[in-house]
Amino acid sequence: MVDLTQIYCAGRIGQSGDWSFIVECVGSEGWALDPATSRGAEVLVFDPQPDNPPSFFRYLADGELQLHFELGFGYDPAGAQPDLLGADEEPAPAEEKRRVLRVIGEHFGLSLPREVIESGQLPAVVTRTSPPSSW
Repeated sequence: MVDLTQIYCAGRIGQSGDWSFIVECVGSEGWALDPATSRGAEVLVFDPQPDNPPSFFRYLADGELQLHFELGFGYDPAGAQPDLLGADEEPAPAEEKRRVLRVIGEHFGLSLPREVIESGQLPAVVTRTSPPSSW
């Protein structure tokens, strides 16, 4: 689906418990998502950036940035609730993403169904029709 001439990003959508999710390919621009999109809702963005660190996490709620941090270049949380997850230091690199995913999952009651994401038949959606802002 991603041809980089008309479509720059596509994702698979699904639901797990009370949360809806989207798994995007070719990189997310969630770091640039306007907090206003979260009016009346909660939005979580975790982009592990395996090939281009740092990883980042954003939590938006009620139209505000509640928490943002990057992993890989020092842990420095920002937003209205920087202490929300109770982490006060960045974990060792070998464990950081696993630990962060566990803490985020426990705090927000998330459990992404790995088998469904990896081998299920989730509906696809185009999420970006213009080049990423970093190009």
